[in-house]
Amino acid sequence: MPSKFLWGSATAAYQCEGAWQEGGKGLSNWDAFCHSDKNIVNPVNADVTCDHYHRFEEDIRMMAEGGQNTYRFSIAWTRIIPGGVGEVNEEGVAFYNRLIDCCLEHGIEPLVTLYHYDLPQTLFERGGWENRETCDAYASYAKVCFDRFGDRVKLWATINEPNYETQCCYAVGNYPPNVQNLSRRWCAMYHLLLASAMAVRIFREGGYQGQIGLVSDSYSIEILEDTPAYREAQENAEYFYNRCVNDTCILGTMPQGFVDRIVADGCDRSYALPGDEDIFRAGTVDYLGVNAYSRYLVKPYTTGETCLKASNTGKKGDRSTAVVKGWFELDRDDSVPKNDWDMELYPKSLYNLLKRLEELYPGTTYYITENGMGYKDVLEEDGTVHDPYRIEFLQGFVDWMLKARDEGVDVRGYYVWSTMDVYSWINGYAKRYGLVYIDYDHGNVRIPKDSYYWYRDYIAQLEKEE
Repeated sequence: MPSKFLWGSATAAYQCEGAWQEGGKGLSNWDAFCHSDKNIVNPVNADVTCDHYHRFEEDIRMMAEGGQNTYRFSIAWTRIIPGGVGEVNEEGVAFYNRLIDCCLEHGIEPLVTLYHYDLPQTLFERGGWENRETCDAYASYAKVCFDRFGDRVKLWATINEPNYETQCCYAVGNYPPNVQNLSRRWCAMYHLLLASAMAVRIFREGGYQGQIGLVSDSYSIEILEDTPAYREAQENAEYFYNRCVNDTCILGTMPQGFVDRIVADGCDRSYALPGDEDIFRAGTVDYLGVNAYSRYLVKPYTTGETCLKASNTGKKGDRSTAVVKGWFELDRDDSVPKNDWDMELYPKSLYNLLKRLEELYPGTTYYITENGMGYKDVLEEDGTVHDPYRIEFLQGFVDWMLKARDEGVDVRGYYVWSTMDVYSWINGYAKRYGLVYIDYDHGNVRIPKDSYYWYRDYIAQLEKEE
């Protein structure tokens, strides 16, 4: 395993690869959704995006020149097994072999995520993650990846964000299948976590070398008033956003406080079968990947039905809100600055989160698998992109992360989201996160932003101090 701290950046297959019908690739649920009349908020697709499929060598070279020693990317299930189950697509295997080899040639440690939102459409049409058969299909796919790439990949992530994906798919309803039904959400999340545990067990039983974990969007859950009602809302929100995933993959059991709450809400848990407890216990992770962007500020539930809304337009006044009936509501502190997508810019949230995770799961290893800020970056006439707001944001998060590390939290790596500008799911292309600007209108030219150079110099400074 890597002996030194990992400094890198991250992407996901659907968001960056393009080449959606090349190399024997099958159709994913996101391919289908983005070409459907349900794609109405920002009606664009990732058919080409930044064309990483054809230009990964250039991108990896830029990472290496930027001082990065690791790259987190995901494999598109539909490139490996186009129909979700069945024959392996050797063209897809060959592509990821080239990508992995290119990383290693440039001294970059690959951290490979097996699933990052893009489900084969064939499985999606049969119920997706609400259908237990998807877990078995995923486990078979994971084994193919371990067998084909495990001789070089030593850092694996099973699933990206079981919480956030199911929140968008089944609570907000802005991701496919675009419904608002928490019972269906909990079913899908359960199967995502079960699939992860199955993959971890296969990894261990197969004697593959390295570490395997799960990537969880996790949040510091905070309150503005220290009263019993506020503390109860805080506890409920922590179950809703964090512990439902993190307890399950770290401790090997779904937290009883969470189960009691969803059963009280009328959730039918008939999908939880005898023997699953053994799978969860055998499938605990070697590390937790933490996708850290902001905190959740919560207050007691007052009235109204469950309703969650995300800000996807980038327009001021379009706010993210959440009311979870009987659990909590999102609160707001207007003294804290926010970006155009209503995300708080509050770097200390990462320190608070890491300290809370260490309290809940002492001795656990963490990688900050995503941290970044979306902004409407501007390409200047002289061909430069100045993003001091991103530098300030990233520097703040890194400083607080290192403080938590100095205080004993076992953090071993940090990944900026994202390596370059990518398709930002339902946010489209106006919301840019990259260290490198992509000029989509002029052949996807790569233009390093000021933040790219800041990150390069910051890494060099830290290595010099060591």
